[in-house]
Amino acid sequence: MQNLLIKNATIITVNGKNEVIENGSIVIAGKRIKDIGPAEEIARKYRIENEIDAHGMVAMPGLINGHIHTIASLYKGTMVGFGFEKTAGEDTALAFRATPEIMLAASRLAAAEMLLSGTTLANVATDAITFEVSSQTAEALGQAGMKAFVQTAIADIFGPTDYDADAQLAEAEKLVLEYRGKFDGRICVSLGPAGDISTSLKTMRHLADLAEREDLVVHMHVFPRWPTGIFSLLFRGRSPLGLLKAGKLLNRRLIAVHFLAANNGDIKTITKAGVSVVHCPSVWMNAGIGPKHWLPIKSLYEAGANITLGTDSCGGWIEGSDMFTEMRNCILMSNFLYGAGSLKPVDVLRMATIKGAMALRLENETGSLDIGKSADIILLKLGRLLCQPTSDIPAMIVYSASGRDVQTVLIDGQVVMRNRELLTIDGGKILEAASLAREELYRLGGWELRADSATPPATSWLERYPNKGLAKWGTRWAEFKRLFEKQEREP
Repeated sequence: MQNLLIKNATIITVNGKNEVIENGSIVIAGKRIKDIGPAEEIARKYRIENEIDAHGMVAMPGLINGHIHTIASLYKGTMVGFGFEKTAGEDTALAFRATPEIMLAASRLAAAEMLLSGTTLANVATDAITFEVSSQTAEALGQAGMKAFVQTAIADIFGPTDYDADAQLAEAEKLVLEYRGKFDGRICVSLGPAGDISTSLKTMRHLADLAEREDLVVHMHVFPRWPTGIFSLLFRGRSPLGLLKAGKLLNRRLIAVHFLAANNGDIKTITKAGVSVVHCPSVWMNAGIGPKHWLPIKSLYEAGANITLGTDSCGGWIEGSDMFTEMRNCILMSNFLYGAGSLKPVDVLRMATIKGAMALRLENETGSLDIGKSADIILLKLGRLLCQPTSDIPAMIVYSASGRDVQTVLIDGQVVMRNRELLTIDGGKILEAASLAREELYRLGGWELRADSATPPATSWLERYPNKGLAKWGTRWAEFKRLFEKQEREP
């Protein structure tokens, strides 16, 4: 078992006491943290030749991305200025066209971007309904040395017409059987119903039984916008949370992404059930969602809900799905909506680390720097003018740091990036393959890409609907109702 010493760092533990150790050292034995404490004390106890001198750096837990679409790494410069509905429609239309080769290239690029910005564990929504495509995400992230949860998407309402629910469930089970625990245990599998209004009760119950039998988490969009609650009540007779409860999914295994339209009753319900919520602030800021429809993060936090952060599809317009950007936007928007100090920087730092681990039921394995936990550690060099001088390092990390400050990344005690050099993957080859994959994906999607613009096809599915006023919503409700009526009546 090889030992490694990280010495002379300022250590942000994010442990139960939120301890900060100035001039501290971390002893790593194999995959795990063996000891942690003041540098002088560690030097007296251990003689370790293999060391990293982190003088002037901050050591902290690797970041945990609670919700990411790796296909979005190919979207750069295209999903900009559309607003939520058009972005969601064009995003989905492209994602379902991804071939295995395209998904592999996109996921390799996303892995490189995440490592470069300090993410060590990602909860991935693959946007793929087949094992053939979704498995490529597992391969890409596993080969890069990352930890990840992967899934196949399941959508039997509004979903692809050439795959019924049973076929999609079979694909999901195949991914569980073949990839859970692969890459030395770094790859896990979740279940991925696409959303609360796009999954039938029958399928929800099948997924709930599978999750219980195989001990899996369920990762899905819940309340992404206020209209989903209206559609759910009008056409299915239950609220979104009512559907989840009837579908046996409202429990500790559920990771609810977005949760924007939740009211106080919904917050009380999910907190009591132990559901975790993933907040993706940057994607909603880009979509132009106003304050009235923002995540009620203050109420969630005060209720004791477990809140974590994710980048969603931001790989398309924010550099490398940078979790530091999510932390900053989270606290700035909270200050804007609820007043300065409504969230503390350390609270937000926990959302990007230990709270993410809790959502994935890995809080005893990762998410903080504690003896016995996995050595998932990042080193930040905060010598930039933008980050100095400082005294409150957690606050500076949340408000001022970026992925570019990450110098070194360790996962399970293995150095996967040193001095910003990726050691497990070839960034040049990855970028070359991603460029070709992007061209093919947008060709399949019918987009016109130019140096000064990116134009989706005029025949996009969203373009069928009127764009203004009640006619817009009336037409859309009629379309949704027609599609729902095609489904078997649910009990």
